[in-house]
Amino acid sequence: MGVPVYDVGGVLTPTGSTRPVPRASSSLLVVAALAAVGAVGAGAQEGVVYGAAYDSIRGGPLTGATVFLWQTSHRAVTDAEGRYRMVGVRPGRYSVVFSHVRLDELGVSLGPRPISVAALDSTRVDLGTPSTFTLVASQCFGEQFISGTGVVAGRVADGDTEIGLPGSQVTLSWDVPGTRDPDRLTLRTDYNGWFRTCTAPADTPIALTAHFLDRQGASREISVAEHGVVEAGFLLFALEPSSVSGRLLDASAGAPVAEAVVWLRGTSFRGLTDGGGRFTMEGVPPGTYMLMSEHLAYGTKMDTLEVPSGRRVAVEMMLDTRAVEIAPITVTVEAVSLPDRARGGVHITAAAVDEVRALARDVADLVRAQHISGVIVQRGGDGSLCIGSVPGQVRMRFTSACVPMVIFLNGTRTTNTDMVLQISPAAVDRMVIYRPVEAGSLFGLGGASGVLEIYTKGN
Repeated sequence: MGVPVYDVGGVLTPTGSTRPVPRASSSLLVVAALAAVGAVGAGAQEGVVYGAAYDSIRGGPLTGATVFLWQTSHRAVTDAEGRYRMVGVRPGRYSVVFSHVRLDELGVSLGPRPISVAALDSTRVDLGTPSTFTLVASQCFGEQFISGTGVVAGRVADGDTEIGLPGSQVTLSWDVPGTRDPDRLTLRTDYNGWFRTCTAPADTPIALTAHFLDRQGASREISVAEHGVVEAGFLLFALEPSSVSGRLLDASAGAPVAEAVVWLRGTSFRGLTDGGGRFTMEGVPPGTYMLMSEHLAYGTKMDTLEVPSGRRVAVEMMLDTRAVEIAPITVTVEAVSLPDRARGGVHITAAAVDEVRALARDVADLVRAQHISGVIVQRGGDGSLCIGSVPGQVRMRFTSACVPMVIFLNGTRTTNTDMVLQISPAAVDRMVIYRPVEAGSLFGLGGASGVLEIYTKGN
């Protein structure tokens, strides 16, 4: 029996059953499809259905795939470039399915793609085989789901050649309340360098590491929702461990904080500050961590810590006994929307933007003019722009470089930050800035250096 896989875009959705769905025949893998409905009577003006099929594993067009409009006589075979075309399709609703020998080899079934065809219109439907990640993770859907767990899968490859490394060791570790040492789960990659676990603890920060002989990947932290799926691949390099040392100080008096427990979340690196508030951790693998501290008078504090390869990292963590004050909410025409206000962040309202709009050249100038503590705005001599964060209470002494924030434009994550930061001030309506710790909680590891949300007028 094949493993049922739905949504070829990579989002895995179990059917609700813990067992694979059987196929009706060996020649057609997709057996569950919606019947075509709504076709109009004789004399209707007909449309076209066309598109391309892609082999997500081999990275090229899928030649020789048979594409069907389910429960109709319409079908086509993809050419050498993976393209197909069906003409004379009456207006109505249909389901598109396809079959290919590659799907037989993979042992999977793909769900139908419902479409609507309009008169004298062309409807494009692109198809594809599941990616390797989708196939690896989908194996968990054939097993009994365990409450409170999710799926973590990925590929471990050599950083120079990107060739998969079989037999690599991948370790997941996470803190357990009331215990000193974290729980661990150790996995080994298969012959292609892939690993997976169906029982990663859900809604829990997990420290993830990987190594193969003398090569290792940068450690990082992930979180997976219950019955959710997270991809976590690694590129391994010849990295060297680092030394992390620092001091805990009272934010008001500047006095050292002694006998505070300091640790890197999800790891065994843990220590107690001395009379001068100092602590040291040796042999820390490079990566991104959450630096935690706990003290009877100051409670539990945390902040993001970036550890480079083969360096001595010195940090200072400022502790405050005061409760975090929440600014009062004033309801005006410029009030932040309820969903945004519930999420927190520093809101730069339209009124605040208007005050400096005429003096700004771009988004970077708009942010700089707000004078937000802990936010860095750098403009390079080559015209490049960077908006980043001083990571909260932690001041890193080994570098002064700007680590850029993740930027969202009208709710969509951007890939060309330089272009977005050069948007005309006249087009900007409002912005929201999330500092690293807050962004890490809301956006996951990708927000470890902070998040900037930009909303243009009309959005």
